[in-house]
Amino acid sequence: MKPITRVIAAGTALILAAASCGGGTGEAPVAATTAPTVAPVVQTAAPTPKPTFLMLYGDTVRGTQGLSPEEKDSTKPQGLTCVQMSRFPNGSRIVWRIRVLDPLTSKAMDDKALEYVKLKLPDGSEQLLKYGPHGGTKENPLDRFWVTGWTVPADYPTGGFNYLVEAKSLEGAVGTFGYDAFKVPSGQLQIIPADLGKRIF
Repeated sequence: MKPITRVIAAGTALILAAASCGGGTGEAPVAATTAPTVAPVVQTAAPTPKPTFLMLYGDTVRGTQGLSPEEKDSTKPQGLTCVQMSRFPNGSRIVWRIRVLDPLTSKAMDDKALEYVKLKLPDGSEQLLKYGPHGGTKENPLDRFWVTGWTVPADYPTGGFNYLVEAKSLEGAVGTFGYDAFKVPSGQLQIIPADLGKRIF
């Protein structure tokens, strides 16, 4: 073979070898890929649940009106001031002590959480309870709760006294506490004649 022919043959062989190794398999060339963009996950706090009703509990105690000096001194055994009772004589003062609880947290609710706490009397009249400190000192009270009082007229009919205390939160939840919280009639609030309310020491 002549030298020129050898050069051409060698060149042709190199071209064919390059074609067979350079992707001549019929497959599409693989494109360069990048990692997919993932949107960040935003954590949103669940809304704080709100109560749909309120829990109330309380009692009735004797105010100072109509009491003797000895009966007003609650530090002594004969003292009647702020003593729990369910029977009130004509001329005495009934004081309601009420606590309102959030049923979801069991925490007492103050005047910043409630729209109102009100007492409904048997004649249909109403009066608002006030939230404030009680007992102890002004700087360090023993307790805080809702309170209101009502003086029994001297001629008020004796017998059962059907009251109702209602509380409403700023979100619209409502709760009640009434004379029939306990079904035993003798334990429900009653008005008795004035002479039966006197005590002899």
